[in-house]
Amino acid sequence: MKRICICAIAFFIASGAFAQDPENDSLQHVSVNSDPRVNALVKKNREVNEVAYLTTIKNMSGFRLQVINTNDRKKALSVKTRMLSDFPEEKTYFIYHSPYFKIQMGNFRTREDAEELMEKVKKIYPSGVFIVPAKIQMKPSKDGELILDVVSDRP
Repeated sequence: MKRICICAIAFFIASGAFAQDPENDSLQHVSVNSDPRVNALVKKNREVNEVAYLTTIKNMSGFRLQVINTNDRKKALSVKTRMLSDFPEEKTYFIYHSPYFKIQMGNFRTREDAEELMEKVKKIYPSGVFIVPAKIQMKPSKDGELILDVVSDRP
């Protein structure tokens, strides 16, 4: 009985494998009739999504320069003001971790990029400037690449 069942199942599986005949397939030539408004909606949706993507700030791992770490708020603000005036193209961050105020600047993907700016900053503040790992802010470009966000924030 088992042999008969196994033979019957094998026969049905083998016959099902040849059930589709590619020469007589009526689905080889399919035409789709769509409303032209659908294409307009797809195009509009693509434009809206592209604008939303380009205005989104992405956070990723990178590096920043820490210029000062002090418990004197006025000193930290004066350092930030000086950094903003000397390096207007770099974003400057005023961070408070009780009881210290930290001034960090830049958004760098690699440590080597941060080292270039560190040499310039060390001419103003020769001690206490070092590179710290941080979550940096990036903005996507038109071609999908991430570019550095250089807009400065205010304290």
